[in-house]
Amino acid sequence: MKQALTIITAALFLTFALAGPSLSAAPLAGGVAAGDVKVTVHYKGKGKVDASHRLWVFLFDTPNIGPGSVPIEMLSLEKNDIDAVFAGVAPNQVWVVAAYDETGAMTGDAPPPSGTPIGILVAADGAPAAVISGAKDPAVLTFDDTQRMP
Repeated sequence: MKQALTIITAALFLTFALAGPSLSAAPLAGGVAAGDVKVTVHYKGKGKVDASHRLWVFLFDTPNIGPGSVPIEMLSLEKNDIDAVFAGVAPNQVWVVAAYDETGAMTGDAPPPSGTPIGILVAADGAPAAVISGAKDPAVLTFDDTQRMP
């Protein structure tokens, strides 16, 4: 599991480095119905989540988060243990990554800085877990300071 998270962490870093500031949602072709995606983000690290130290939540349309993948949506939260709600997400399944802005410097127009605590929503087997758009109950992503951006 640790190796998979390390690979995903490195890929996330490369994704943002290559994607630059254009992190906007793009609708999928093919008539997929859009639905809301709700993720309860629980940061258990040593820092306090507030307006200066936000939780950043990113949605991907593939579990293979790497240099070719770009987040389809992102948002930030000023409180811990609340829902990140993404309205009208067209892909039926999305994968979630969160980061804690430990230094208060993240603006959402660049990848999380090296050393930033991150969390990836994973299944029991350690693989990235899909969230279904339109699901009634929110997915829960819990993370701490253990996994960090390279």
